[in-house]
Amino acid sequence: MSRKIFLHFLALLTSLIWGSTFAVSKVLLNNGLSPAGIMTLRFLLAYFLMLPFAHKHLISKTWKDELRFIICGLTGGSLYFLAENTAVEITSASSTVALLVCLTPVFTAVANSIVYKEKTLSKRFLSGSFVALAGTALVVFNGVFVLDDNPLVIVLSIGAGLCWTVYSLELRVLEKNYSSDTITRKVFFWGVMTMAVYFLFFPKSTPPETLLKPEVAFCLIFLAIIASLGCFLVWNMVIKRIGVVTASNYLFFNPVSALITAHAVLDEKITVYAVIGCVLTITGVYLCNRHSTKV
Repeated sequence: MSRKIFLHFLALLTSLIWGSTFAVSKVLLNNGLSPAGIMTLRFLLAYFLMLPFAHKHLISKTWKDELRFIICGLTGGSLYFLAENTAVEITSASSTVALLVCLTPVFTAVANSIVYKEKTLSKRFLSGSFVALAGTALVVFNGVFVLDDNPLVIVLSIGAGLCWTVYSLELRVLEKNYSSDTITRKVFFWGVMTMAVYFLFFPKSTPPETLLKPEVAFCLIFLAIIASLGCFLVWNMVIKRIGVVTASNYLFFNPVSALITAHAVLDEKITVYAVIGCVLTITGVYLCNRHSTKV
């Protein structure tokens, strides 16, 4: 396996793992944890686990860099999870949230083209994005076409996608002066710190006995070690190697993984529409990334 193919595989694997966190988070929500509490616990645990191995640059080289890390902590951590999970909580049609958040690769390509003047919006990219988004829609709806027209749900969902776009673009600047482990650790730190501000206005605690439940402890460990520590490290490294636009295209696979995990964990049904959607998603991402060259 060539280095380039391996990097694309890592981007795909990371996206699939992140997609699986829907069902895992659902278990935690059913046990009484809040969206903010889940994010804080997973980031806090991940931060302390990696601190002994990534303790350089506790303070950034410049105040501008520290400001960028704060922005990353907000857009890739606290603000993103609050927007997305709150949208899921207040809607009966979570498909709306999943579909709108999956506009992130398109947002990222457009922003990248505007900010860095890169020609990422080619006919090939646009056609591939359309095919992948159509496939994502089929996967998300899974044969039940229900959309929530609540304006708040739409704003929060699109807001989450825009947050991740800002996070990805900020990484392009930070990766030039900091290693992937330093960036990841700082993102965890500022994600927790900015979420602490939220708790000042909306305090909510989780009973200690709840955290000791085997299923709760297992889910938190998975989210902290695999979905946070491992995936953020890999994602930050992959963006550096293959580019932010190319890596972001793999986020179209989030709902595919979410569907499969929900079927395995929550016994949700998979229809022929979802299978067709998976094929379209794979085809679309292939078209988008077929001629990517950055390594």
